[in-house]
Amino acid sequence: MNKRILTISAAGCILAALSMAEVLHPSGPITKQGETYLVKAGGKTVAVTPINRDIFRITTIPSGKERLDIPKSQAAVLAPAQGGAIASVTPDEFMLTSSTTIVRVNRRTGKTVFTDLAGDTLLSEASGVCNAKDTKNISFAPIGKENYYGAGERGHSLRLNGDTLVMYNRQNYGYTAGDPRITQMGITIPYFASDRGYGVLFDDYNASTLHLGDRITYTSDTPLPLSYYFINGNGTLAGTTGNYTLLTGRQNLPPFWALGYITSKYGYHNQQEALGAVDSLKTRGYPLDGIVFDLYWYGVEKDMGRLAWSKEQFPDHRKMLDSLNAMGVNTILISQPYVNKNGAIDNYNLLSSKGMLARDSEGNTHDVSTWVGDAGMLDISNPDTREWLWNRLKPLTAEGLAGWWGDLGEPEVHPLTIMHANGQTASQYHNVYGNEWSRLIYEGMRKDFPDIRPMLLMRGGTAGLQRYSVFPWTTDVSRSWGGLQPQVNLMLNSGLSGLGYMGSDIGGFAVDPAHPYDPELYVRWIEAGVFSPVLRTHAQFHPEPYHYPAQENIIRRFIRMRYEWLPYNYTLAYENTTKGFPLARPLNFTGGSDDRLANVQDEYLWGSEILVAPVLNKGARSRKVIFPEGEWINWNDTRLRYKGGSTATVQAPLGTLPLFVKAGSFVPQYMQPISNVTEYDPSKLTVKYFPTREETSYTLFEDNRKDPESIENGHYRLTTFKGWQNGEETVVTIDSEGSYEGMPARQTISLEITGIKSPKKVTGGEWEYDAKTRTLRVEVVFCGDSVCVSAV
Repeated sequence: MNKRILTISAAGCILAALSMAEVLHPSGPITKQGETYLVKAGGKTVAVTPINRDIFRITTIPSGKERLDIPKSQAAVLAPAQGGAIASVTPDEFMLTSSTTIVRVNRRTGKTVFTDLAGDTLLSEASGVCNAKDTKNISFAPIGKENYYGAGERGHSLRLNGDTLVMYNRQNYGYTAGDPRITQMGITIPYFASDRGYGVLFDDYNASTLHLGDRITYTSDTPLPLSYYFINGNGTLAGTTGNYTLLTGRQNLPPFWALGYITSKYGYHNQQEALGAVDSLKTRGYPLDGIVFDLYWYGVEKDMGRLAWSKEQFPDHRKMLDSLNAMGVNTILISQPYVNKNGAIDNYNLLSSKGMLARDSEGNTHDVSTWVGDAGMLDISNPDTREWLWNRLKPLTAEGLAGWWGDLGEPEVHPLTIMHANGQTASQYHNVYGNEWSRLIYEGMRKDFPDIRPMLLMRGGTAGLQRYSVFPWTTDVSRSWGGLQPQVNLMLNSGLSGLGYMGSDIGGFAVDPAHPYDPELYVRWIEAGVFSPVLRTHAQFHPEPYHYPAQENIIRRFIRMRYEWLPYNYTLAYENTTKGFPLARPLNFTGGSDDRLANVQDEYLWGSEILVAPVLNKGARSRKVIFPEGEWINWNDTRLRYKGGSTATVQAPLGTLPLFVKAGSFVPQYMQPISNVTEYDPSKLTVKYFPTREETSYTLFEDNRKDPESIENGHYRLTTFKGWQNGEETVVTIDSEGSYEGMPARQTISLEITGIKSPKKVTGGEWEYDAKTRTLRVEVVFCGDSVCVSAV
């Protein structure tokens, strides 16, 4: 017998609580199929599934169809949790109420409204989900003033209001700011986030459009029924991003070396050239942790798809890999979705004969015209193709690779006349191709190389791409000031779409033959690149820093600076894995009342503590900076302070990156000189503290920097620093919990407290005071027990 419970609402109405199977109260049938509630209204059935207290899936079953038949989601990996919401019904509406959200379905029209617990509307359907026709659509009528972000890799603007965004991955060679092409790039994601603290994911990867105007409309010609997920971020972009990544999957901890410096070019033609570049970097004092090999590792351009080392150009590649690994330099190789009919004809013939290349409607191999000649296209939807490809990549990986570069993965050439083995057309499969290609390599590496944290450089895909350890980049950007300028937008919108490690070809890839060399541009790109998720130089011409001898002291200082920030950046990686937060964040990420922050396109937060304002214009030696809420201290001159909400012109000569730290912050640094991350010694840290009268805290993450499952297995330590000022006294406490294999028994922490008067008494360690910078340095020996430092 089904159990029914009556509850009394706050208004005193009798509500029929729904449970188990079918409820017929009060005026029509409402049924439950699994965790989904089916509400008949407006000539259709509205299906509402609570995923958790903040996330709800909505779709419709057209009139005449009796059952809910929604395919498994590609994007969403979070299963519905039982008991996340209480269902109730009145004659007018069906309601689901969680601890944060109320979902209301009008029983006459079928329209759905989402409110917070106070009853304030967050989002309201206009016509809702229409699954009755060949062209499916979903529409909303937004409530109130708000700003939209996300949608994947969008570079034309940070704020997306008023845009009609095409969801169809596209490569844009040599793009610059103002180029209309950069509204649509290599990773398009049918998702938007509002700064009112909610987001919507459309559960689709078909070619489609999203209009973000007075009415929000999503339109797709997918043959599958459309659904969407409403995501309550509880008032902030931070909460929305966290819940979006909870729904679509979060990225594992990165390889520690991926936070160092990586050299790359188009391309290292042979073994001598590659080793020579590494030797030049090391001889000139650059730390280095990675090298990326472009297409010449397998021969020349027309050999695309050979997937074998060129014996002529790399006569002893195993010795080269062993030498690189011995120097702490990790290797990544390029691969593409195409098998050329010239240089890779043996692979082409084999794959074509077995039906493993993309085919036409009659089942014949469908050749494509790429920039290196006619080729076949790997049909990643075919399980046989996937097996063959991994069987080629696996032995190459076993020789000492740290990951793979998947280029042209939009896919760059994907004729609409292609039919894939899974029955989907090119337009239906196009956007998800990059996800499936990434998944193939990621799952292969995790299975066959379980001790490696893989690094996959990919530039194509859609929602959920981050769960495959992908480190995307903003494709073939122009080497120009116009190429540098949209990189902040691209990084921020990608980060709000789950892609926390979006980077760029630092220095600019696509070189203008008339202006191939611009040292000032290179320096400014390096400055900004130190505070981007991946510091990887890459270009057609002169990508390495030693090609800029007059600026080399500046460049070397900044690349070494990247290593000083390793403990801070690794903690950001921990936040990305556990909370879904991107490393780079818009100024309004955590909310606030300053509307001017909604579309700041040339500044960003690096974590919660740091404000970065890169110089993006040729010849500029100063720039205006707008400051979010709080008090901000100039990192380069700590005597300079700025109030939140203010705007100031700051000096920025070449070699100075405008950088600011929020008052109250703790910032861990690694100040020991190292040539790569294998020399990182966690027993020696510097922690900078910028005190305020309010108590503030910071938690540092540490593990052995190798274990792919250290978080899942609890093999890590969290060290929490707390500080405050009480009158003339400044107090800092240090506590830790957890442990990991290889953890140092003692940790020497150089605690630098900036902005205080010369103390008369300091307890907790040996100390010295710098009157010029008003900085107290206390050396603390931390053995895992609580420590308290006091300066009066």
